[in-house]
Amino acid sequence: MTMRSLLLLLLIASHSAQGQLLDSIGQFLQEPPRFVARLDVRGGFISNRSVRFVGVKAGIDHGRRFQYGLGYSLLFPSEARDAQVEGRTESGFLRMGYVAPYVDYAFYQRGHWEARIPVQLGFGAGSLSYRDAEGKRRTIARTGLILYEPAMTVQYRFLRYFALGAGWGFRLVIQTGDDLGERLTAPVYLFGLRVFLGDMWRDVRGAQE
Repeated sequence: MTMRSLLLLLLIASHSAQGQLLDSIGQFLQEPPRFVARLDVRGGFISNRSVRFVGVKAGIDHGRRFQYGLGYSLLFPSEARDAQVEGRTESGFLRMGYVAPYVDYAFYQRGHWEARIPVQLGFGAGSLSYRDAEGKRRTIARTGLILYEPAMTVQYRFLRYFALGAGWGFRLVIQTGDDLGERLTAPVYLFGLRVFLGDMWRDVRGAQE
């Protein structure tokens, strides 16, 4: 299975009108491809504590309606929590990071407004560690992670390179190794300023040429 086929299946799984969606995507894929890159910030929860994931995404856009590509996100900053080590309590740190192929479909566009359905499937790792008396990092638990994150976002774009956006979704997490002792499956939310690095890079390059 090709990467494009995998990404299409991810989006189809999150949308009920599969036939109409495939027809629309097929039309948009006829549009010339253009490179896109952007910063990606997502809020969420771990065991009812609010956390933030920060990352970058880079991919291909067709007609400003359908995108697919690859991103990387990590828990930032690492989550501080108490850890039990040989019967004593240490100041531990929870770390998470993952690579995620994604698709992003804009089902509504009017003026500066846009509504999209982003879906990503992540593969990464998480760990719980602490610093010993000598300052060395000691790992208590480590696990592989598989994540599925569908969402819906609404944004208002301005000044060409920026947009204010908000959205909500859900993060489903499967741990493949040690139990980190946390509830990682939880709702996610997106709110803040988006920067369109791909458009900025193209304009700078065009001015230089």
